[in-house]
Amino acid sequence: MGQYYDAVISLSRQMELAGLSPDIYTLPILINCFSHLQRVDLAFSVFSKIIKLGLQPDVVTFNTLINGLCKVGKFAQAVEFFGNFEASGCQPDVYTYTYNTIMNGLCKIGETTAAAELLKKMEEAGCHPNVVTYSTIIDGLRKDRRVNEALDIFSYMKAKRISPDIFTYNSLIQGLCNFRRWKEASALLNEMMSLNIMPNIVTFNVLVDAICKEGKVSEAQGVLKTMDKLGLQPDVVTFNTLINGLCKVGKFAQAVEFFDNFEANRETTAAAGLFKKMEGAGCQPNVVTYTVLIDSLCKDKLVNEALDIFSYMKAKRISPDIFTYNSLIQGLCNFRRWKEASALLNEMMSLNIMPNIVTFNVLVDAICKEGKVSEAQGVLKTMDKMGVEPDAVTYTLFEARKLFDDMITKGCKPDVISYNILIKGYCKAKRIDEAKQLFNEMIHQGLSPDNISYNTLIHGLCQLGRLKEAQDLFKNMHTNGILPDLFTYSILLDGLCKQGYLGKAFGLFRAMQSTYLKPNVVMYNILIDADIYTTIINALCKEGLLDEALEAFRNMEEDGCHPDEFSYNVIIRGFLQHKDESTAAQLIGEMRDSGFVAEVGTATW
Repeated sequence: MGQYYDAVISLSRQMELAGLSPDIYTLPILINCFSHLQRVDLAFSVFSKIIKLGLQPDVVTFNTLINGLCKVGKFAQAVEFFGNFEASGCQPDVYTYTYNTIMNGLCKIGETTAAAELLKKMEEAGCHPNVVTYSTIIDGLRKDRRVNEALDIFSYMKAKRISPDIFTYNSLIQGLCNFRRWKEASALLNEMMSLNIMPNIVTFNVLVDAICKEGKVSEAQGVLKTMDKLGLQPDVVTFNTLINGLCKVGKFAQAVEFFDNFEANRETTAAAGLFKKMEGAGCQPNVVTYTVLIDSLCKDKLVNEALDIFSYMKAKRISPDIFTYNSLIQGLCNFRRWKEASALLNEMMSLNIMPNIVTFNVLVDAICKEGKVSEAQGVLKTMDKMGVEPDAVTYTLFEARKLFDDMITKGCKPDVISYNILIKGYCKAKRIDEAKQLFNEMIHQGLSPDNISYNTLIHGLCQLGRLKEAQDLFKNMHTNGILPDLFTYSILLDGLCKQGYLGKAFGLFRAMQSTYLKPNVVMYNILIDADIYTTIINALCKEGLLDEALEAFRNMEEDGCHPDEFSYNVIIRGFLQHKDESTAAQLIGEMRDSGFVAEVGTATW
């Protein structure tokens, strides 16, 4: 398309050379061309010429220039230039498009609050927002994870008799699903269909993903049935989402049940049946589909089945990528099959698929576990040849494991501290399965894990979102007579709140309060007196549960755990975001009386 703009500009120059004067019709065309080519400086030069000639620019010219500024990220200049609009004599209804352009630009750079303020200004100016205006703000709030505010705008637009469209609904459904509020998202799906607004594949893919992450197989099946009734075929993203979501929660068999495709012939793998169903629906499994399955099988310790899928995908001429190889290499290394893993490393390099630091770290660790130090050094040499710089993890795992094995060889039995150091190293490297293996190995060696062992592993699991395993380990502490400390509770509470499990977080919080523990001490050099309460308060504010948040804040003071500056700012922001300015003002007063300074965004409410 750029060549046509260039041609127009060239023609304009030829006209000038021929002595033909530009007019109010040709100059805006030039502005449009320069704006599309992202040469806003030249577009404004032409605009200056219009003014010098005493010509009156129209609304289209203004819109083009504002759009051009937004395209190159000059949003402040766009807003300033927009201020000249009134002087142009344009009618408010005419420049709704202009407001929408600026709002869209502001939302793209994360300035959703400024965009929302512009919406108010737009209405005050007598300009009527349309569905694009509201949808832009709603989507911006969704991206900022301010879904309750997005729902408020949604209600407001409907009260104004502005009909939402598919983009409005898709943004809200995505936002709700991000907070695991898939039931509300499903209600919105039903609402839009009742209004004859037909959902598209994006709508369903978002919902299916959210429901699968919750492991709600029957509900996800219901969504697929709705798709079928509407004549919408699942695409490869739908299939990948289903497989990925279910495999993550360990429900591979249920993923297959979705497609009602168990074969009577047991020699046909469930995965192959799944692929046949995909192909029958006109969807070709891609590298993502295969890699998700391979990774899941490896994590389920079904590495031979993963290798079968790997062979199947290559037979189908689907090229594996680095993630496919890394999953297989990790799976093989978990079973001490490092020689096969090394062969895969050579294979991927022969295909010009360059291994990364993750590939090498997995191999170095596996080979070190076998005591093959010279072979591990060989891998380090390969890294050097490939230009891959070993990182701290590579050297730490190499040296730590070497030292650990040397201790055993020399008859020096590792103690709990030795194991804890190595477990911490693996957790930091996000190698949680190896950390778990070491934890179990320690118990097998007759050693009893201590608080540090449990806390380190629970923290590592929470960081990777593996909350079920973290909670199981927490219960295991009690079973083995290890009393959780404040750090244990803090880790789990943070993990539960971040994943949206507020009910479970409250249960754990109450359990903590019922013990002799009070959240008012410093442990492991980490100040957690206010952190535990603030974690709960922040989660409640985000969900709009302000009464509960304030109750927790007051309980904090009653327990002798004095709120700090961060605690105050969190709860004040929560009340401000939900338009309860009187309570926010009261809390700001209390904050100042306590000697704390409010953040700029809090103080200028």
